[in-house]
Order: sequence, then structure tokens, then C-alpha cells
Amino acid sequence: MPTPIAVDPPGCACTECVTGQHVPLDQATPHDMAALLGGRLRNNTGAALRVTVVYALSPGTTLPAAIPDTVRVDCQDLSWDLQPSHAHPAPPPERP
Repeated sequence: MPTPIAVDPPGCACTECVTGQHVPLDQATPHDMAALLGGRLRNNTGAALRVTVVYALSPGTTLPAAIPDTVRVDCQDLSWDLQPSHAHPAPPPERP
């Protein structure tokens, strides 16, 4: 199965989703969402994403030097909790 290049609307059953070139939003993994946020997947959903970032600030640290601790993505009653490891461009796990 090819690596997805876009995220489509939930429940999409287009040829690209069936062949694995796109992934329906309701089947997207945290890795897919991290790739979408990083610009490695196109957002074909037609919907806005709400992204919430939690930073861990060490004593004496300011926000520009802070490292994101967690990232939550919400869209159309779906949500994904992304961990820092999801931000790496490593290939996602194989889909069944």
C-alpha cells in the first residue's frame, strides 16, 4: 500500500482512499495527523483543525525556548493526542 499524500473527509471511499494514496479523516492515525500538521500530507477534509499545544517550561525558561509536551488535534468530533515522537518524519506503521 502506498504512503498517503492527503487526508480526506470522514467516511470517504474515493479511489485514492481505497488504494491508500489518501486516508479518510476518521481512519487517520496520530502519525497521519502529525504529517498533516507538518505539511507532509494535504488537508483535503474541507474542515478546520483545532490544535492545542501544551508546553513544559523549566524554571528560568521562556516560551520561545519551550518544547511542546503534547499536542491535541480536534476536528469534526474526532481527536488525536500527538506525542513528540509523532513529529518525527519516520514512516508510519503499516495499515492492515
